[in-house]
Amino acid sequence: MTKNEFIEEVYELAFGENAINRQFSYDEVLDELRKFSDNALIFEESGLSEDDFEAIDEKIESSYKDGYRAGSLFQLEQAAADYGVGK
Repeated sequence: MTKNEFIEEVYELAFGENAINRQFSYDEVLDELRKFSDNALIFEESGLSEDDFEAIDEKIESSYKDGYRAGSLFQLEQAAADYGVGK
């Protein structure tokens, strides 16, 4: 592997496919990799399993969807009230 191939691979680890062509600086790439590393350390030290995190993620997603639905319903009710429809 050449130095340029290595750099391209590191960029893709940090920011995904074709990241080398998206004008990220070396500092931005290192900052992103440090975030990944820090998050991995938090996961390791948490004592939670992948299944635990999956369950937490599902609860967060469900909560978000419920909040979105409630917000959409509120907007619909507000729009209806503006036109004199509903309560």
